[in-house]
This record gives sequence, C-alpha cells and structure tokens, in this order.
Amino acid sequence: MSLSHIDLEESKEKDLSQHHEHVHEHITHEANKAVLAQAIAAEDQEHMGVWQALKMFPKATFWSFMVSFVIIMEAYDNALVGNLMAQPAFQMQFGEPVGDGTYQVPAAWQSACNYASTIGAFIGIVTCGYVQPYLGYKKTMLGSLVLMIAVIFIPFFATSLPVLFVGELLCGFPWGFYNAIAQAYASEIAPLPLRGIFTMYNQSCWCTGQLVTAGILYAFRNGTDKWSYKIPFAIQWVWPVPLIAILAFAPESPWWLVRKGKLAEAERVVQRLEAKGTNRDPANVVAMMQRTIEIENTLTEGASYAAVFKGVDLRRTCVASFMFAAQLWSGLLIGNQVSFAAEATYFYTVAGMGSDKAFALGLGTAAIQWVAVVCAFWAVTQQGRRTLYLYGVGFQTIMLLLIGVVAAASKTSASFWVQATFLMLIFASYGLTVGPITFTIVAEVSSVKLRAQTCAIARASYYAMAVPMGYITSYSLNPTAWNLQGKSAFIWFATATGVFIFTYFMVPETKDRSFRELDVLYHRGVPARKFKSTVVDKDEDE
Repeated sequence: MSLSHIDLEESKEKDLSQHHEHVHEHITHEANKAVLAQAIAAEDQEHMGVWQALKMFPKATFWSFMVSFVIIMEAYDNALVGNLMAQPAFQMQFGEPVGDGTYQVPAAWQSACNYASTIGAFIGIVTCGYVQPYLGYKKTMLGSLVLMIAVIFIPFFATSLPVLFVGELLCGFPWGFYNAIAQAYASEIAPLPLRGIFTMYNQSCWCTGQLVTAGILYAFRNGTDKWSYKIPFAIQWVWPVPLIAILAFAPESPWWLVRKGKLAEAERVVQRLEAKGTNRDPANVVAMMQRTIEIENTLTEGASYAAVFKGVDLRRTCVASFMFAAQLWSGLLIGNQVSFAAEATYFYTVAGMGSDKAFALGLGTAAIQWVAVVCAFWAVTQQGRRTLYLYGVGFQTIMLLLIGVVAAASKTSASFWVQATFLMLIFASYGLTVGPITFTIVAEVSSVKLRAQTCAIARASYYAMAVPMGYITSYSLNPTAWNLQGKSAFIWFATATGVFIFTYFMVPETKDRSFRELDVLYHRGVPARKFKSTVVDKDEDE
C-alpha cells in the first residue's frame, strides 16, 4: 500500500471523527436548550395567586404543616420551665425561702435550667447539619422524634435542680433537629406563592405551643403538690407518638432528591404534592430544580459547614444568623424565656401582680400572639418581607422605650397595668411581623445547596446568643439579683435599635423571587435595598 493511500485513509477517519464530535456537541447543546426551556416553563408556572396555589398544592400544604407541628413541642417545653418559675408548687420544690414566706429559685439555677435546653439545641442543630444532608429530612426527623420520647422521662422524674438541668439539656438536643428541618422542609416543598405562608407557619406553631403552655399552667397555677408541675411535663409525650405515625408517610423533599441525583423519585414526589388534574409537567419542575442547583454548583464547592463562610454564601449566612439572633434583641422571643418580653408571666409577677393575674395575662398575651400570626398570613401576601420586618421592629423599639420610661417614673398599680398593655402590644407586633417573617427570610436567603447548613448555623447563632441574653434577663428581673423590673426594657430598647439599623442596610427583599433569581442577585453583589427593583431575566444564570 502506498504512502499516499495511507494518508488518504487517515484523512477520511479524521474527518469522520470530527463529524461525530460535532454531531455529539450539537445534540448536547440541543438537549441543554430543551432542559432550559423546561426549567423556564416551570418557573413561569410558579407565578400564580395564593388561592390558586392552595388549590393546586393541598398535599404540599398538609405535609408542610404536619412537619412544622414539631415546633409546638419545642415552644411548649421552652416556655414551660420559665413559666413554672412563677408557680408556687414548683417554687417550693426547687426554690429557696426569700424571707416573706415565699420561695424563689436562685437566679443562677433559674438561668441554668431555663437555658439548658438551649445548650442542648445548639448541639443538636449543629449535628443536624451533618446528618440531614445524608439521610434526608424524613429519616432525620423520625429519628429525633423517637429520641424525644426517651429523654422526656428525665425532667418528669426530676426532684432536684441538677437533674432538671440534665433533663432539659437532653431534651434540647432533638429540638435542634426540629428547628433546622421544619423551616428548610417547608421552603423546599412550597410553590413560590406559598413559600412565605409555609415558613411562617413555624411561628404559628410557636404561638400554639406558648398558648397551650399558658393554658395548662393557668389551670395548675394554685397547685401545691408535685403533680402541679409534673403533669405539664408529662403532656410532652402527647406530641411525638402521633407525629411519628403520620410523618412515616411524608414525602421526602424533591430538592434533596435532585441533589442526590434521584430524578425519577423527585418527579414522583412533585406529582404527589400536587392536586390531581394540574397541567404542570413534573419533568419541567425537576429541570427547574436542576438548573438552580447547577448554578449554585458553579459558585460553591462542596456542601459543608466551611462552605457557608466562603464567597457570596458568607453574606447570606450573616443575614440568616443575624435574623434569628435578632429575635433575642427585638424585645420578644416567642417560645423561649430568653428576652425581656418573653418572660411575660414571670415579669408580671415580679412587677407586683398576684400569681392569678400574672398567669391570666400570660395566657392573654399568648392568645394575642396567635391571632397576630394568623393575620400575618394575609400580610405577607400583600407586603414585602423586608417592609413588614422594619415596621415591626421599629414599633417594638418605641414600645420598649415607653415601658422603661413608665417603670422609671412610677411604681403604682396603674403603672404596672400600663407596662402590661405595652407588653401586649409588643407581643402583637412580634406575632404580626418580626416573629413569622424571620423564618421566611432565613429560609429564602439561604442557597438550596447549603440550606441545611445555613439554617443550622443561623439557628445555632440564636442559641449561642440565647444563653448570655438569658442570664441578663433573669438577673434583671429576679428580686434576688438586679431587680430592675420594667426598667430592664431600656436594655432591649438599645438592642432593638441596632436590629432596625442592620435590617435597613443588610436584609434584602425576597418576596416573589425564585431561588434562581436570589442566587443571581447575590452573585452579582446587588445591595440589599435594591433587590426589589433589580430585574433578572428568565434565561440569566449569572
């Protein structure tokens, strides 16, 4: 065979190879265009009215609400110990005489027992950030519920403050899992119009837990035997068993399934979450999820705790963490006796009211919070998250200042009632704005890829700040310590002012933005105040 013939054959093979490569690239390009078209179509269908979304996604609504029920458990027990500090039977068992025939739990032990669960929750939520990405939301939640059933025995049988402290510490561990999972799960199974409502429902559950606690403790307020405080502890067993039976049938988050490459299963879950007869193609929805995750993969390497402190995700983590910590600094922390206003029943007692009136007012404030959160479901569909939050924290800052002024000016019975009125207004404002909006903002500013870790870090920062803030609260109100009574509001007036300033400059508007749009806005470095006005086209990925 001649040399020229060999060269001719090689030339033909080379041309054929290049042709196949060109065809392959063309086919790949066309496939990418098809997936992009599917993703855009699904994102367009996300924009609908709230009522239409509720009709199309009744199953998603049901499962989101069921998972969020675990928040009732944490709210109930966190409020339980703090409010028991004002119960005569509990004070006699765990307190010391103060010289006037009554008993008080020492300030140091009061703070330790109040915030033992906070320390446990801090450990639990950090652990959840490692476990959930591997096991998924469903298995992680079921495991934490089983653990909860076991650890409740310790505070129920406690007869001393050290045992009570250990019991609350261990109870806090699964609560950390609840907070990390409920919020993230709600945001991932919710269509765009319902994302605010689903995440805000966590606050409604907090209020429900507070209301149940206030009602039960009001019923046992005058009890003098050990069952007056043991029965409230035993009621904690009511929640986990039925929730395990229900959540065993809950669907996994489709976003988590897509991140794991389980696309067929993700499509089945998407179809399961919708009502029958909808015209959405599950494949399009999964394509939208893939597109968002691919955008984040180009911006973030890995999905570890270290990643949330790098690049653009650091900004998102700072906002999310501050939002939860701000619950401690805005004058009220629903569900935990950590800030001034959350010590409602105990505050009313040390402010000079009898235990009957104090527990009745505690029940009233819890009811006001619950009604306010229900109203917030409507408000969040009409106004932006950022706007509602600024109005709420601004109003609470003014109320805290007025409480401090009234407390400093007079110690009459009338001044106590004026302070109580302002305190109720703070509860109402918190329930309408700051409380529920926090859950929504944290879920929306975190990226899909790092949502579990970001939500965990955000809530962990809340728990980390809760302990020192709790000591300040206990010492400022306790008659055996600083005994500031209503004047302690000046402390929280200063912190609430700082929250307002941070929110104005750092917290973006996330209403009506898809997760892809939020990724693009953060990647561009758009200032928080310009998120609302910045346009992101449908085909833009950066």
